[in-house]
Parts: sequence; C-alpha cells; structure tokens
Amino acid sequence: MMVRRLLALYSQHKEKIKLVLMDMMMPVMDGPSSILEIHKINPEVKVVAVSGLTEKDKLAKVDDAHVQAFLSKPYAAEKLLKTIHEVMSTK
Repeated sequence: MMVRRLLALYSQHKEKIKLVLMDMMMPVMDGPSSILEIHKINPEVKVVAVSGLTEKDKLAKVDDAHVQAFLSKPYAAEKLLKTIHEVMSTK
C-alpha cells in the first residue's frame, strides 16, 4: 500500500524528479522491482542504486539501462555527491 502511494507520488511529480536514489534492500517491494516500476512511469529518469551488499547481485534483476550507478554502503556524502554529479552530467 505504501509502495503504491510512493509510485503515485512519483508519477505525479515525475517531470520535476531527475534522479532516484534507490536502496536495493527494501521491505514489501525490493529495489529492482521498484526501479522497474519507476522506469515504466518515466523511462528517462536516472537511477543510482545503493546497497549494503558488496556485490552487485541485486542489480542482476534490473536491466543495466535502468541503473546508471551503484554505491556500496557505507558511503561518504562526498562520494554520493560525486556520483550524482557524474550521473546527471551524462546523457
């Protein structure tokens, strides 16, 4: 139910949201499923996936075209900002 609300909220504001920071390990709907749903709403949105897992196993479920970058937790604010800048700078 909360996931539906979040997806509806995203859909309502999709033209204002240029990048989504998505945790891959979430309750109810996991990161890969959420990314696919968001991409259906807006194929142009950029996604930075985040996980506490050191390997990218969770990304195997998501088409590489849907995720522009991956950050392993923990990460410093500087690394997050650099990653966002790099992703937003690419077309």
